[in-house]
Amino acid sequence: MISSVNSLSSSSISVLFGTSSAAATGDASTAEKVLNAVTGNTDDVFKAGNAIGKIIEIVAGMKSSDELFTMDGATRTDNSDGSYSLTKTGTGQFFSDADFEKKTLEKAQEQAAGAGPKADRARAYLDAVAKGTVETYDMSTMGVTSVMTQTNSYNADGSDRGVSGSWDTKGMDQFLAKYVDIKDDMMFDKATGKYASISQNGTEFTYSVW
Repeated sequence: MISSVNSLSSSSISVLFGTSSAAATGDASTAEKVLNAVTGNTDDVFKAGNAIGKIIEIVAGMKSSDELFTMDGATRTDNSDGSYSLTKTGTGQFFSDADFEKKTLEKAQEQAAGAGPKADRARAYLDAVAKGTVETYDMSTMGVTSVMTQTNSYNADGSDRGVSGSWDTKGMDQFLAKYVDIKDDMMFDKATGKYASISQNGTEFTYSVW
């Protein structure tokens, strides 16, 4: 199959269980505002259809990590009325691995308490986490790359006008065709038939199999 990426912890895995921007703690962050008001051309992830759209959710919540997306070095654009905007294109996570893991496990536990195929899937995931058998792969080594553009807008007095963002993701269609099967709105690894998921944390994509 694919070679394992040891540098990725099992914490950077599935958002399939409902982890989303709503999971962020504390005050609303810039990242949350971006994800609540994304405009423009998003990315080719969602061109794969509604099934993939249900599987992949974008997570938010600015935490302290060297890999987080920040607006450091953003380009300022001034408008004639005194308002201005800051725009930056780059890469980085929105959510720390620890927080991502915590929320993912919480949502998996909630789903596992139910009934039906998705509850079975959640229970299988929790069992694999407990046994340490979840396989995680950095999708940037498998042809999937992503860059994010974020724009923060401000009034003339410096007050916040809002945030917008877009993702330019390449290689997702090819990845899905090569590695993934979708059945009943659930993702399976084509090579092994095991449960699988794709998670997106900022511009980082991770493929998980259990």
